[in-house]
Amino acid sequence: MVSKLGVFMNRRMMIAIAVLVLSSVGISGAASDKEKDQLKLAVDDLKAEITILERQVRSMQESMDRNSGQLSALIIQISDNVSAIRQAQGRVAESAAATVNEVNTFGERLGSTNQKMDRLSQTLAELKKLVQDMPKTPAFPEVNPGNPDMLFAAAYADYSRGNYALAISEFNTYVESYPSSEMADNAQYWIGECYFSKGDMARAIDEFDKVSTNFPKGDKVPGARYKKGKALQKLGRNDDAVIEFKALIKLFPKSNEAALAKQEPGALTSEGPEPAESGGRPVKAGSRRPSGKG
Repeated sequence: MVSKLGVFMNRRMMIAIAVLVLSSVGISGAASDKEKDQLKLAVDDLKAEITILERQVRSMQESMDRNSGQLSALIIQISDNVSAIRQAQGRVAESAAATVNEVNTFGERLGSTNQKMDRLSQTLAELKKLVQDMPKTPAFPEVNPGNPDMLFAAAYADYSRGNYALAISEFNTYVESYPSSEMADNAQYWIGECYFSKGDMARAIDEFDKVSTNFPKGDKVPGARYKKGKALQKLGRNDDAVIEFKALIKLFPKSNEAALAKQEPGALTSEGPEPAESGGRPVKAGSRRPSGKG
């Protein structure tokens, strides 16, 4: 723009000089008309160029004004954006602080809950020890063997209290006295559970086998087979346990015990010997399932 302004000033000086020349020529009358006309044309050209330069200068000035306005607007926009970013940073910092406080509060509550659970576990252990230390007195002072319901209830109550020896005796009495009862298979099953709870796994396996052998249609057969598998595991006979679980799944696929057996290691694999019934007999297709008695 400075260059154009310089040109503009130079052209104006040239016009002024041309005007002076024309004046001097007119006064002296020495120049010819042709020279005068040529000089006038040169002056007119200079005027035209000056007019164009003036327009360009005005255009450049207007462009500078617009650019200046746009620059000012851009500066204001940047300033507003910086302010908004700072405000957002402040809100994020506040949110982070609130989150930290919530985490700390949750940690305190969790610690308090853990302490309560520890106290509850300690109380439960004390109660368990208290029950174990209680004298193993019969649940019923007198049991009438002639009353099957009372006999079974007394046996189960003694099992629940940890009176395993007494419960075994009462369950055996029930099985011997009422072998055709609907609850006979249950009584035989709980004999196995008593030995399992005492830690006598070999004897528990024998008693669980009696459920399948003596009461093949009983509803406790799936449970007896499952607990037999667990007893085998405790004896380290894992392969035999897998065989038992597979037989249970095949014979009683819809039972709750079959669902539990499917969770045991190796129970769903296709490898290994064919599942067998109690006593070593292979499982036969279409074997009758329990009657569903509760």
